[in-house]
Amino acid sequence: MRQRFEKISRRLRPVAHLARPLSPRGTTLPFPEAAGGEGGEAAQVTHRIKPSPWLSWSKAAFFLVVLLPTTLAALYFGFIASDRYVSESTFVVRSAKSPLSGGLGGLMQIVGISRSQDDSYSVQEYLLSRDAVTALSQKLPIREIFNREGADFVARFPNPLYGETTEELTQYYRTRISVVHGATTGLTTLKVEAFRAEDAIVINRTLLELGEALVNRMNERIRADAIRYAEAEVARGQERLVETQIAITEFRNRELMLDPSKSSLIVAELIGRLAAELAVVMSQLREVEASSPNSPQISGLQRRISALEAQIVLERQRVSNASDGLAEKIAGYERLTLQREFAVKALSSAVTSLEVARNEARRQQLYLERVVEPHAPDYAEQPRRMRSILLTFAGSLMLFFVGWLLFAGVREHSVKLK
Repeated sequence: MRQRFEKISRRLRPVAHLARPLSPRGTTLPFPEAAGGEGGEAAQVTHRIKPSPWLSWSKAAFFLVVLLPTTLAALYFGFIASDRYVSESTFVVRSAKSPLSGGLGGLMQIVGISRSQDDSYSVQEYLLSRDAVTALSQKLPIREIFNREGADFVARFPNPLYGETTEELTQYYRTRISVVHGATTGLTTLKVEAFRAEDAIVINRTLLELGEALVNRMNERIRADAIRYAEAEVARGQERLVETQIAITEFRNRELMLDPSKSSLIVAELIGRLAAELAVVMSQLREVEASSPNSPQISGLQRRISALEAQIVLERQRVSNASDGLAEKIAGYERLTLQREFAVKALSSAVTSLEVARNEARRQQLYLERVVEPHAPDYAEQPRRMRSILLTFAGSLMLFFVGWLLFAGVREHSVKLK
């Protein structure tokens, strides 16, 4: 029996160290030496297990990563954090003119109502920009508003995170201002946080006024650009028409004719009369030759026929000559005439566009419409104390478990390598 127990003891010794991290200090494990030993009493083998350093490090890490941040968050949000009031408003940027679309959007655009998402994004970016902070500072004591008496040292301005420079003021301003644009509805929601309810609503109203001023400046730019472009088109059309008319006048002075096409009609009529007269003379010649072949009139008629034929050829050469023929002059004159007609039409179109641009400039192209006016908050919506404490605890606990898993994986990998 003694030999059997010794074999069991030898088997348990190699795995005894696995119980060390889980056993308290000074644990005694009894091991009977024999069933029938001297005195009939079983001997006890004591094994003192050393505490693991991992337990102490895990407790310290849990305290530093989880308990300490949660405790600080509970102290801050429970006793130190100042109340912040939130004023909310909603607006939409409308365009009086935009491409037509189907459905309800097309019906709204027919009556002159349509939303402009690009301009809404422009207003959104402006309200969060440094220019908005500068304009707001000129209208309101923004630094005093964000540093009211009673504001805690973390939420006020300046604080340990943000100094007194304008750039840091802009960064702090963005933590107190929220501008969210809904792509589906086209509505933009503006939220302002302040330590007093009246400060929140005043800042909200001022920001809406600044947004309206931005839209008005955009309207002025659109009007000025449209009118300037239309006036430039009218000026170019006038210059083109004047240049074409000067070219026509130079052509008339050079060719000594007002209208080559009318001159060609005169030449054509002359050739026609000469051809008719030639036909008459040739008929007379045939008649004389038939009645009296030896008549002295035959030579005269023949000379007249030759003169008529030569004149017809000369007149036809005046029309069809390649260098200075009447046909070439007619082609050049018609080209100048077409250029003048095009210039007149272009000038007429430019004048019409200018009138349309001036009419459009008389009405507002873009306008900011307030859907929900800024309201005075009845209670402090921020900070959400319990939610912030729970979020701090959950985040710290998640961070602790992630670090514990990483450390355990590295420790196991190092044990395997040994």
